[in-house]
Amino acid sequence: MENKKVTSQDRQYELFNVDETTYGKDYKKHLIAQYKLCVLMADNISSRRSIANNFFLSLNTLLIAVIGILSKLGPELTQLYFWWIAMSSFAGLLFCWVWATTIKCYRELNSAKFVVINAIEKKLPVAAFEAEWECLHPDNNEATRYPQLTRVERWVPLIFALLYITLLIISLVLANNILLIRPLDP
Repeated sequence: MENKKVTSQDRQYELFNVDETTYGKDYKKHLIAQYKLCVLMADNISSRRSIANNFFLSLNTLLIAVIGILSKLGPELTQLYFWWIAMSSFAGLLFCWVWATTIKCYRELNSAKFVVINAIEKKLPVAAFEAEWECLHPDNNEATRYPQLTRVERWVPLIFALLYITLLIISLVLANNILLIRPLDP
């Protein structure tokens, strides 16, 4: 199966399963009501996406802060500390993977919603969202192109993941060095 990006022109024929004359006198009123609902749902998706991003950012910030606080506990907890960092870093990597997957899902969901919105706009007097998008991408030049939020926000979990990988490697190396120097008591 070919992975083809669906456009509003492709969807227009599938979306409108009855024409205005067959539908009746309330066609335009119902079309506008459905358009408003689609726009509202797209806005709700964006709000939920923001809440999810805030949750994952807070969770990762808390985890990094706890790791930092534990680093100040002292040498009597050194072995426990390195294993705690390793386990916390692994958990942080899992959080980052879930976060990145969530960002991808919200991006795809919002993109699909705007394909439908743009298709509905073809039946309305003004295509505001399509025009807005054209204003943000005037010449399709990468240098002047609008930096989509998803392209920016997907770097945040990656940066945290790199930090966790670094902490994981350091903690495992240091824990191994401590065990070589001072083996566990039987």
